[in-house]
Amino acid sequence: MIAIKDCIYTRCYCEENVYKFIESYPGNRSEIYAVFISNPQKKCAIWCQKASEEPKEIPVIWDYHVIAVEKRATSCLVYDLDSTLPFPTSFESYTHNAFRPTLSRYNLDLVLQRFGQQFRPVKGQDYLEKFSSDRSHMLVDGEWMAEPPVYPPIFKDSYGHNLNQFIDCNDDQLPGAWMNFNQLIDYFMI
Repeated sequence: MIAIKDCIYTRCYCEENVYKFIESYPGNRSEIYAVFISNPQKKCAIWCQKASEEPKEIPVIWDYHVIAVEKRATSCLVYDLDSTLPFPTSFESYTHNAFRPTLSRYNLDLVLQRFGQQFRPVKGQDYLEKFSSDRSHMLVDGEWMAEPPVYPPIFKDSYGHNLNQFIDCNDDQLPGAWMNFNQLIDYFMI
C-alpha cells in the first residue's frame, strides 16, 4: 500500500497525480486503474473533496476529476489525493460518500440530475502508455490557473495533448469505456 506522504501531488492536476501514482505503483499494473469522472456538461458533483468548505455537505463541481482504483481478488481500494476520506479508502465507502452521500443538505436527486457523474476506467498500463498532456488546459491568457507540477509535462509526441479526449464522454478512440454509476459499481465490485 502506498502512503499519501509518498505520493507526488500538485493541486488541480489530478490526471498527472494519478499518472505519477500509477507509475510508482508497487503491485501488478493489471490491478490498478485511472478512473476519469466527468459528464457531457463538464460539471460533475463530488463530495468529500478538500476543495470544499464543508466536504461532507457541499460537493465540489469539477469539470473532471481522476482517481486511482486498485482492484485485487479480495478487495477494491480508491486512492484520491484530493479527498478528505482516508487514503486509501474502500471502493464501497468512497462511492457511497463521494458520489451518493446521505448527509448532504441538498436534494440529491436534483443535484445528480444536473451534476451527475459518468466514469471512464482506464487500465493503469494503458494510461501510462497513452495519456499525454502539454498542460495547455491550465493556461488562460498565458497565465496558469494553478501552478503546474515541478516536473516536465507528461507529453508524448505520438499522441499530442489528449486530455480533452480522455474527458470527452463521446470519445471511443482512447482506452476505457464510459459508464454510469451502476455500471461502475458492477465493474469494480468484488
